Amino acid sequence: MRLPSLVAAVDRALRAAGMPPRGGTLVVGLSGGADSVALLDALASLRHRRGFRVVAAHLDHRLRPGSAEDAAFCEALCARLDVPLRTGAADVRARAARERGGLEQAARRERYAFLRRVEDEEGAVAVAVAHTRDDQAETLLLRLLRGAGATGLAGMRPRSGDVGRPLLGVSRQEVLAHLRERGLAWREDPSNADTAHRRNRVRLELLPYLEERFNPGIRAALARTASLLADEAAHVRAGAEALLAGIAREEGGALLLRRPPLADAPSAVARAAIRQALLRAGGLAQVGALHVDTILQMARAKAPSGRRLLLPGGREARFTRDDIRLEKRAGGATKAVSSGEQP
Repeated sequence: MRLPSLVAAVDRALRAAGMPPRGGTLVVGLSGGADSVALLDALASLRHRRGFRVVAAHLDHRLRPGSAEDAAFCEALCARLDVPLRTGAADVRARAARERGGLEQAARRERYAFLRRVEDEEGAVAVAVAHTRDDQAETLLLRLLRGAGATGLAGMRPRSGDVGRPLLGVSRQEVLAHLRERGLAWREDPSNADTAHRRNRVRLELLPYLEERFNPGIRAALARTASLLADEAAHVRAGAEALLAGIAREEGGALLLRRPPLADAPSAVARAAIRQALLRAGGLAQVGALHVDTILQMARAKAPSGRRLLLPGGREARFTRDDIRLEKRAGGATKAVSSGEQP
């Protein structure tokens, strides 16, 4: 029996990613939106043919009054598809205030933490999320607009560790066509039409303008570019990991990097190694390209000894002739570096 086109695309993506094995369990993030409904339906259609179990997971972010109705919708959908549903709730606003970050970032962290809890509790082998080709294009444009480097412009991967994205090669138009063909409803988040959010302006204003005035296939072209950059970023990341393994050591709660090998490394590899080091030494929240480039410039300076650089998260980088020391900030630090780029 021939599979519907979207289901066939999901099947190919799962096989290419090597997930899930026969007998394994796959947790699916289900918001109730069109993309996640289509993904759940496709996986439910494939589970008996492929021999895996599907569990849906819905998190109420408590960001708008209608969120309880989203949960009820997901319950009804899962009952129709005969898929177990795990639900949870999170105080995203409280997390954003606590971490002094944006709501989108806090929501993402809460969502993935919830999905991985369900993954552990269900003994699942992986988590599937419903990012599409359109999401890939939007993300590339957003990062380009804020000045990201090649690594930042790298697109989402079909599989990143235990997270799979089986719809990454599927357009949003194909998603909607599948739902109409299957007679499946979905929930619309009213905030998706609010152009106060930059991603919505890219989706509703910039991409349609580019399609009309420059390239009708701009979404596919951008997604293809993001995929190519992701392949190149993976190569650079491997080189950075090898470099970091040879130059990094922990000492007294600080992470030390041997300065000469870092200074001598190719710039792309050195930048990636610095980002990985900062991730290990407190995370990348509010760390941008300017922070990374300044560390590299100071590492390559002829006489960096005694210099200090303020970093986000209450950290600093201290430079000596031989080392760069990444640690919690001491009092009386010097000029801070600001950056418009967010990770």
